[in-house]
Amino acid sequence: MEKYKNPIQFWIHVFFFLIFCSVSLVNHYLFRSAGLDYGIANQAIYQYAHFKSAICTQLIGAEPISYLGLHFSLWVPILSPFYWVFGSYTLLIFQNLALVFGGVGLVKMANHLQLKEKVALIVLVQFYSSFTIFSAIAFDYHDNVIGACFLPWLFYFYYKENLGLFVICFLAILLSKENMAIWLIFISIGFYFHQKSTKKSYFKLIGVMVLVSIFWFLFSGLILMPLLNPNGKFEQLTRFSHLGSNLSEIIIHIISHPIKMIRMFFESHIQPDIDEVVKHEFLWAVLFSGGIILIAKPSFLWIALPIFMQKLWNKELAFWGVSYHYQIELAPIISLAILFWIKPKNNKLLIYGIPILLFVSTAYTTFSLMQNRRADYRPEKENVFGSNHYKIDFDIEKVNQKINEIPANAKVCAQSNILPHLANRDFIYHFPYIKDSEYLLIMKPNGNSYPLSNEDSNHFIDSLLTTPFWKVDSSALPLCVLHLEK
Repeated sequence: MEKYKNPIQFWIHVFFFLIFCSVSLVNHYLFRSAGLDYGIANQAIYQYAHFKSAICTQLIGAEPISYLGLHFSLWVPILSPFYWVFGSYTLLIFQNLALVFGGVGLVKMANHLQLKEKVALIVLVQFYSSFTIFSAIAFDYHDNVIGACFLPWLFYFYYKENLGLFVICFLAILLSKENMAIWLIFISIGFYFHQKSTKKSYFKLIGVMVLVSIFWFLFSGLILMPLLNPNGKFEQLTRFSHLGSNLSEIIIHIISHPIKMIRMFFESHIQPDIDEVVKHEFLWAVLFSGGIILIAKPSFLWIALPIFMQKLWNKELAFWGVSYHYQIELAPIISLAILFWIKPKNNKLLIYGIPILLFVSTAYTTFSLMQNRRADYRPEKENVFGSNHYKIDFDIEKVNQKINEIPANAKVCAQSNILPHLANRDFIYHFPYIKDSEYLLIMKPNGNSYPLSNEDSNHFIDSLLTTPFWKVDSSALPLCVLHLEK
């Protein structure tokens, strides 16, 4: 490991890594991680680790589907050997390590730009304080978080003219998820607005990057994923069905209605819609989390554009707000923009004052969103400043012991918050879709009833408990284990 001249930088990385772990690892330990999508990822990493085809059986009301048919994401198979060491925590740990990896890349980029070390550290903590990071890790694991953390390194190796490592970082982003190829198209074009003295061969490389990104998105999204999907579709496009029934119709609609598409950054596609305030909250949060710098650095606003498009043009409300992982890419974009904005400045007040101001604003925005927000969220999952985040009102060890008693080859149905803990099997189903399950695991009343309401879930569970077909083991309450009598 490179020896840090200033140990403060090292301890900043360590401190925030531990903070990130206090979010995602604590949530998983306390049974707050969700079947969709962490249960899916954990089933896949278990299957890959055993050299099996990764088939997801947990989709709600759907037939089993190849993991790569949901998203063409390759980080789970790449990280699968570590399943034997870290078990169901593997992906969460590596996601947190990836965020630190991204932070190290930011400092490297700052050093290459010959910025003062104190400035680099201020921007580093601004990056680590972004609500986009905390919202993402509070929602368990997603491959695009890892992919996003390669952006600072992509810039760094571009400016260092290290072709080999530049290509590796490009591929690391490309293979993170099929829609990352769209982001890479904008990133690649964005490089044209940067260092003028870069070798001409690199400008040719950027052209190749654009072509490869376009090809990969079309190949993975329109050919590979439909082949792996029982429905023969690229399911992700359904989120934009209000713009067209297929990719070409969506593109034509976007080009044909520029004013409408601009308005959709701020408004719902359905009018009137009181939920569009969730979009407003998100845009203000980005602005106060350093996003205002994007106005001064339009080349980075260009790189951020596809993130806004995929998020705010989506027809599903869950995508619009500050919650979840759908805006994680903005964190490294904004921090890089701050570095490049500082580079040509000579005024010490600006060089130090603006980064400090943006850090304070970013941290305050993140803290405020942990306390309250319009978008859907669970405070106990996201508010690391609240005592409720670190406790649960049942015996964790007793529940884990009971879960470990379930036979490894048994077919199991479980509530959302239990699924990630016993996804190490080929057949596991999302409650309430019992199918051919031999065991049903529920928490009453502490479980996650999704997709049912609490009332409907309780009625469904009560009806099962009164039937003679299920033997009930309630020795580890609130966990109830129902075993199908044969």
